[in-house]
Amino acid sequence: MERRIGWEALNPVVSYANRLACDPGFAFGPRVVKDHQFIYTAEGRGRAEIGGRAYDAKPGDLFYYGPGVPHRFEADDDAPFVLYGLHFAPIGELPATGAIPYELPVDIRRGAETPPLAEAKLVLGDAASGFAVPEYISLPTGFAEPFFASAAQYFRLTDVLNHLRGRALLIRFLTELYERVRQARVEQDPAASLLETVRTRLRERADEPYRREWLSDWTHYHENHAAALFARLYGQSPHEYFLGCKLELAKKLLADENLSALETSERLRFGSVHHFTRLFKRRVGCSPGAYRRMGRLV
Repeated sequence: MERRIGWEALNPVVSYANRLACDPGFAFGPRVVKDHQFIYTAEGRGRAEIGGRAYDAKPGDLFYYGPGVPHRFEADDDAPFVLYGLHFAPIGELPATGAIPYELPVDIRRGAETPPLAEAKLVLGDAASGFAVPEYISLPTGFAEPFFASAAQYFRLTDVLNHLRGRALLIRFLTELYERVRQARVEQDPAASLLETVRTRLRERADEPYRREWLSDWTHYHENHAAALFARLYGQSPHEYFLGCKLELAKKLLADENLSALETSERLRFGSVHHFTRLFKRRVGCSPGAYRRMGRLV
């Protein structure tokens, strides 16, 4: 099961956040929860089971599972872990005042009663740039713990401002986690160096019409294969990336060189000023003329 949410629609609510120092051998589960949840190992060791998959948990390890996915955690006898738990809904509304109405987020079911659902993915972004939140990832200890420690602190304070801070923290964490995962993928991909050259050349040719055959010329792959590799590595198609470069150049021409929409469209060879204007407004949020006028303001 997969839930896909566009970045622009992400509006999370932290429904519970806590820090738990476990006793030796302490365990919880098998259980399922009603919310999405992160479990972060701050200290110590233990074992984690999520949807039938087993992991050794150590400091810096982050686990994620969605609603209905069975899971179990057990602390080591000699070095029991310290965990942060954060339950959240990807889209939700904060209360106007006071605390979020709290409902127990855990529905414990054991043995044969454990539901069969073994995996639930949360995917952020559109089809071209989707980011599947990983079930397990090892992170630098200095990166994740401050987020979870602050979220736990804010949750204990019941005014709406602190719940808003919890939302802001989670948005920042998810976007930075996406960047870390993307960068790791780039570093590990054997085609990364070649595809980085493609990105550079697309930026350099942003004032030209897009040509799909560039992909085969620059990589010696079939253009469909090159496009698929590019999308896997960077989360968007070469054409989408090229349009982004083209619009960044258009903004520079409008603001810095004070060109009109028609002049900018012709300089960048968009084909027609109407196509340029529609694309610019859809992606930038205002017309080329309005953007040009904003460039004159202080």
